[in-house]
Amino acid sequence: MSILNSKQLWAERKRLADEQASLVRDGKADQAFVIEGQIKQLDITIDHVIEAESEMRAAPVPKEAADTFGARVLGSRDEFRGLEFGFKNVVHLGGPTEIELEIPEKSRSLLNNFASTLLEADAAGSVSYKQRTSQTGAPETWAGVSEGTSATKAKVLYAWKDAVANKETVAGYVPVSKDSLADYDELLDIIENDLVIDLEQVADAKYLNGSNSTGIVGILNTTGIQQYQEKESKRYFDAIRRMRTKVMLGSRRIPTHVCMSPEIKEAIDLYKTETGLYQSLGSDVYWGMKVVEDSNCPGILVYDFMAARRRNIHGTSVEVGYYNDQFIKNELSILAEQTKALQVRYPDAFCFAAKETLDQTGA
Repeated sequence: MSILNSKQLWAERKRLADEQASLVRDGKADQAFVIEGQIKQLDITIDHVIEAESEMRAAPVPKEAADTFGARVLGSRDEFRGLEFGFKNVVHLGGPTEIELEIPEKSRSLLNNFASTLLEADAAGSVSYKQRTSQTGAPETWAGVSEGTSATKAKVLYAWKDAVANKETVAGYVPVSKDSLADYDELLDIIENDLVIDLEQVADAKYLNGSNSTGIVGILNTTGIQQYQEKESKRYFDAIRRMRTKVMLGSRRIPTHVCMSPEIKEAIDLYKTETGLYQSLGSDVYWGMKVVEDSNCPGILVYDFMAARRRNIHGTSVEVGYYNDQFIKNELSILAEQTKALQVRYPDAFCFAAKETLDQTGA
């Protein structure tokens, strides 16, 4: 998981403080002031994350099973007698699992993803909820009574709108021979190292870019998120800082994460100052926000991870059955599926900038 915690942030703050002290000793005052700005932004994020951790500690947490996901589907190895037609078992994923590789498997993504930064809570089905929208008006000074007439006091409207986090099912199946149904290790690898990985990757793409009007509407297609449309001539690091301010002013929430495409992360990592120094060497925290690389992200997304959450409608299920003419081919299919929803409580706590726009030359 890429969810921030205060311990990681304090470690990053100490690293920056040590780097700043070293620059001061070397007489590099200008560079030390740059570090000071990052430390101040990090302190703001630390305060926000400590509050979020307190909220998460107070929430009920389901007990995680001791076994891996595949073992919970298949049961005890000593008692395993093979899978039969019609087999079905529903297992709730409690968290990351340790995987021992027995056969060549599908590699997991080398990058973190946007979905892993959002908290997840169970739900019975599609979720109807109130979504925060823009405020109209603000309190003002009352002008009092003049010549017997009372001045009108300021009207303030706090707006919410009805929203629905629609459920959507993601599924896939793998054809296997009947002999494979008796091979515990092969089945374990197929379930854990192929089906589940693919389901997670597809779900992540939907949380970001989904456009299903009756299913998951991704963050980038959610009405109300903020857009950053300045032409930055590829000055991504500058854009991220301005987007952070935009989220803070527009939503009154502290952004904790910045999600970006691998190409943008690479450009930032390789950017050198006029003195030939790398701008962000050795850090995965930009302006107080955790960096998340995601190949599904077409630009930069700055956000507060508490402003939306994944909703788990039912646990990932695994079934075995025939598909088409498999009955006469001595094979069966293993099907895995999961049903999820995305609940966006504060759309304006997300700010997106398309890479295409950021790459354009400004005036």
